[in-house]
Amino acid sequence: MLIPLSWLKEYVDIKMPFPKLAERMSEVGLTIETWREVEGDIIFDPEVTPNRGDWMSITGIAREVAAATGTKYTAPKLIAPPDKVKNPLEIKYKEDLKICPKTSTVIIRNVKVKSSPEWLQKRIKQIGLRPINNLVDITNYVLWLYGNPLHVFDYDKIRGHTMSVELAKGGEEFRSLDGINYRLPKDAIVIKDLGRVIDLPPLKGGENTAVSAETKNVLLHSIVCDPVLTRRVSQALGLRSDSSAVSERGVDPNGTTKAVLKALELILELAGGEVASPLMDVPEKPFPSWTVEVSHEHLERVLGIPVKPEKAKEIWESLELKTAMRQLSNGTMYSIEIPTFRNDLHIEEDLVEEVGRMIGYNSFPKTLPASPVPTTKVAYVHDYDFDYQIKQILKGAGYSEIYSYSLISEEQLNKLGINPSKTLRVDNPISKEYEYLRPVLIGNLLESLKLNLPNFSDIRLYEMGKIYRGDSCDKATEELWVDAILSGEKFYQAKGIIENVLDQLGIDFEIVPAEPDSWTHPGRTAWVQIEKKTIGFIFEIHPRLLAKFGINSRTTYWSLNRDILYKTANTNKVYSPISKYPPVIEDVSLVIPDKVLVGEVVDIIKENKLVSSVEMIDQHESSKTFRITYLDPTKNLTDKEVAEVKTKILKSLKEKLKVSPKS
Repeated sequence: MLIPLSWLKEYVDIKMPFPKLAERMSEVGLTIETWREVEGDIIFDPEVTPNRGDWMSITGIAREVAAATGTKYTAPKLIAPPDKVKNPLEIKYKEDLKICPKTSTVIIRNVKVKSSPEWLQKRIKQIGLRPINNLVDITNYVLWLYGNPLHVFDYDKIRGHTMSVELAKGGEEFRSLDGINYRLPKDAIVIKDLGRVIDLPPLKGGENTAVSAETKNVLLHSIVCDPVLTRRVSQALGLRSDSSAVSERGVDPNGTTKAVLKALELILELAGGEVASPLMDVPEKPFPSWTVEVSHEHLERVLGIPVKPEKAKEIWESLELKTAMRQLSNGTMYSIEIPTFRNDLHIEEDLVEEVGRMIGYNSFPKTLPASPVPTTKVAYVHDYDFDYQIKQILKGAGYSEIYSYSLISEEQLNKLGINPSKTLRVDNPISKEYEYLRPVLIGNLLESLKLNLPNFSDIRLYEMGKIYRGDSCDKATEELWVDAILSGEKFYQAKGIIENVLDQLGIDFEIVPAEPDSWTHPGRTAWVQIEKKTIGFIFEIHPRLLAKFGINSRTTYWSLNRDILYKTANTNKVYSPISKYPPVIEDVSLVIPDKVLVGEVVDIIKENKLVSSVEMIDQHESSKTFRITYLDPTKNLTDKEVAEVKTKILKSLKEKLKVSPKS
């Protein structure tokens, strides 16, 4: 909402420069980040929080500015409510106080619809609207003055001079005053005359009762609508208006009378005419205020600073909250009367916050925590830094992260060969697609791979997400896993990234062959183990499983239990200086028997102290090529010394594993 500073100054005396005012208002919660000067006036756009419906008005912001700056707020003057009227025009009104708890109405006869005067048109433009005519402009003006929606009907177009507030049954047709046709959803708040919808409060008025140049008699009303129903209908129709934006936050039920009286005063002044009915309030009695008890001891304990009782009382009363103090044996107690325009104040902490923000949190003294700074990780707190470390490693390896729903379909479970009866099911699923809590991540990753295959040749996707084990809530467990899928025959690439992740986390591990199952390709399956305990796996996905998801290309998959990685990781890294002596690097091709694991070969090569690192860089049938790095941190290695080390390695491989160099 746009606020002209000149309009605000009509109700509060503002003397400080606007930048300083903006800083002060931001400090108390009404953030003002931007403003601009237009024709000598400052127009600003405050950020109104959802709980402060009173800030959706000039008077609400003026009250706040007065309290925050220590100045006086002057409420707009109102005319007396019309009571006895000669020859009144009648309207039969049927209310529904559950959906519209308050309505104020008055009828005016013999008005003249014309353009608004220059001052009103300027105000309407300043708040970002387009002037239409004097009647409509007045309702918009008063809407932003008090924060209460108004609408003006052509009285003579209301059939039978009857109005009733109802909930739509669903499917009714409605044409708004701007000429757009709508089919109303069920439970939309509507106003009907005899047999037709004439208003969709507080979203849009109806074309069938809209004022025009020929209008003579008008019915003006302000209505309070259920904010939840208003929001639902707004979303269902994709329709939003200034009135609905105000109503969704909750409006002052006692503000309808003020809004109608101010609009009536302006209509009589700018459109002529005469009052043709008494002011009709439904219900007639105003809504009562309520009282919240606050103890001074609780106020100081929550804020953490000493506050004089007189200061707290002064702050509340500056916000128009009547405050009574009484002394008890255990200290001061306040009884604070809450007006209906502050529907955000209901409990003791709400009132404590009012004192804190008006004092200004920036003025609170800086203090160190009373308890010692923790040196160990807090139990049950998720370590996002650890997740970030893993994600950065995968990002560097060319992987893209995905986020998928934790709820999956029965169809996906059946494709994976998982019994739905052994899986956690939601009692009230929103659809068949989101019925079960996923016990694994592989299904969603397969579906994501299928979506990307038509557009990319090299796909590397991963997800760090929760899975849910068990078939009932009392037996359910929740685990966090890191799973990845790669297009193509990339078993060794997958193995390499797992090794990289675990090495950087400081975890000792081993990768061992595993027996295949219905998901895995025979001969291309391995477990990832820590101290003989399986914490993950690597495999090429079996073609039968791929076919169920409509995937025709070879695919590799790996998975690691993030929770176990977190418990096992060694964060105390030891750094060694880079050797000042150059390494000797040599590639060796070896013929390895079928039953011998590459890891066994690497372990034997690493037994020699002069071997700095070993990695397999190529393979062809039974022959595999290893890149061996020799390094002595105390001196340069000679060719003769390297040859001697190599001879010892080849001899050991021959004797222990029957591995021989390729001729």
